Amino acid sequence: MPGLRLKPIAAFACILEFSWLPTSIRNLLKSVNRFLKIFGIVLLLSGLAHSAGVVHFYMTAGVPGANRVLLDIWIAEGLLLGGSLYLAACHASRAGQPSRLLAVFGSLTVIGFTAPMTPVLFSRAPIHFVLLTVIYLLLSSLILAYAARRERSRSP
Repeated sequence: MPGLRLKPIAAFACILEFSWLPTSIRNLLKSVNRFLKIFGIVLLLSGLAHSAGVVHFYMTAGVPGANRVLLDIWIAEGLLLGGSLYLAACHASRAGQPSRLLAVFGSLTVIGFTAPMTPVLFSRAPIHFVLLTVIYLLLSSLILAYAARRERSRSP
């Protein structure tokens, strides 16, 4: 059907704007994508800030034992990897590609590093570290629940 051919740029814009979806689904996807993008950026910035703070602390107070160094690396790794996966999910969804798996892995990454740290932080850390960890855990749990619910609603 030669009359129905779209120019490549128009086809890309159509996919990017989700104009082929119903309005309610299009608005939900835009808000989920916006949330994944913002949360991904927050996690990446948190990972960079954590790394910078750790480097500053190590330069002023000296390098602690190997366990503390590995713990700090693990925290930065979880923040950077989780944030990167959320951003990748956002960009994949905007490009019309499957993004649920990236969002699930991002949430599992963040949950995997926040869940074991939360009890320790409650007993030993200042309140701002505890609050950030709990917020990251709750938001990642919501993303995981949303992705599971979305998959369940598709299956017959």
